[in-house]
Amino acid sequence: MLLKQIDDFLAVVDNESFTKAAEKCGVSQSAISQQIGALENKLDTKLLDRHNRTFTLTKAGEYFYESATVIRDQVNEMLKKTIAIGREATE
Repeated sequence: MLLKQIDDFLAVVDNESFTKAAEKCGVSQSAISQQIGALENKLDTKLLDRHNRTFTLTKAGEYFYESATVIRDQVNEMLKKTIAIGREATE
């Protein structure tokens, strides 16, 4: 669940929009908002300051975004390498 929340948070920030992030992730805007809310509750801190239809990152949000981007890239690399190793083993 935490990885899904991180993915959704990154999608919101990368797309600068809850609506665009929801479209990209194939879910409703409400679902994205709930995931971000659950993430903030889990961390017991606000990551985003919401302003009507826009938002800004809090200091904690900026740190989380930078760290989460690194983690996402590491997970993607891990998946690619695992698939390549698996393919080599079956050849």
